[in-house]
Amino acid sequence: MQSVHGGDLVTAAQRLGVPAGQLLDASASLVPFMSRLSWRNLQRGLRDYPDRSHFSVRQALAAIHQLDPQWLLPGNGAAELFTWAARDAAALGSNVVASPFFADYQRALACWDSSLKSFPLPLGWDDVFPQHFARPQQGSVLWICNPHNPTGQLWSRKSLEPLLNQFELVICDEAFLSLVPDGEVQSMIPLVADHSNLVVVRSLTKLYAIAGLRLGYAVAHPDRLVRWAAWRDPWPVNGIALAAADQLLSSSERYQKWCQRVHHWVEREGAWMQQRVSELPGITPMPSAVNFFLIRGQQSLVSLRERVERHHGVLLRDCRSFEGLGDNWLRIGLQDRR
Repeated sequence: MQSVHGGDLVTAAQRLGVPAGQLLDASASLVPFMSRLSWRNLQRGLRDYPDRSHFSVRQALAAIHQLDPQWLLPGNGAAELFTWAARDAAALGSNVVASPFFADYQRALACWDSSLKSFPLPLGWDDVFPQHFARPQQGSVLWICNPHNPTGQLWSRKSLEPLLNQFELVICDEAFLSLVPDGEVQSMIPLVADHSNLVVVRSLTKLYAIAGLRLGYAVAHPDRLVRWAAWRDPWPVNGIALAAADQLLSSSERYQKWCQRVHHWVEREGAWMQQRVSELPGITPMPSAVNFFLIRGQQSLVSLRERVERHHGVLLRDCRSFEGLGDNWLRIGLQDRR
């Protein structure tokens, strides 16, 4: 079965007949280290119902982004928030996205009987970031991913801002932006206050390696977020996730210090891994600003991916689920050098 997402350890382990703990998952793009969390504080999230207002997390995120808390809405991962963004988007008409693109946008729109029209990105780029985002075709709603998944390209805010005047709604997925050295300079979040047609979705999953907790947030006009909140289940973010967020985001200084550690890792391990992969015959590593990169093969890389799984227990991302990429592409999430 063709995978549509990375990080499916259980299925891979069953296929290979080994315990999941024996596999190294480079198909998911998470940092390979975690922040220490107090189990005593996490236990508090088990006993009581979660705070439906997400008050403390919104306060913490507001301090980080220098916004009023009403402009923020935590979610059960970025995926849940894409679903509500897609409900707004489906009501406006045609949705467009640059190809290749993350399949979850299509999944979210399908919930509301809508779909995406794609326009192709050139499948060759240099290593100078940020880069200019090409002006897309006409449509009502534009979905942007910055840095782009799966290419790893970082778009300049200067090239994205004019699109807010072209589209009725712009949904900007910045799930990986906090991992990019100096990436915040290109964030669209500072533009939200002046553009009610802009939604920015962020993830804490990748930054803190907490994929199992499912924690993301949206930044948008308060009227939009109030509407989304009325559509949701009563407790979309579980208590343990909220308790973890309270610790991880306890101060802006702690958050910035963690981001700096991640940025050093991306710069160090990204350069090392790119160099090592470039020495292998028959494949080319593509430049990336973030903690994953594409490799392009002169021919199909399916057998290579399968051999790496079978003989080494390392999972690489099959890119055939990305529209616009074929079986000669794989994506690698950075690990540590060892």
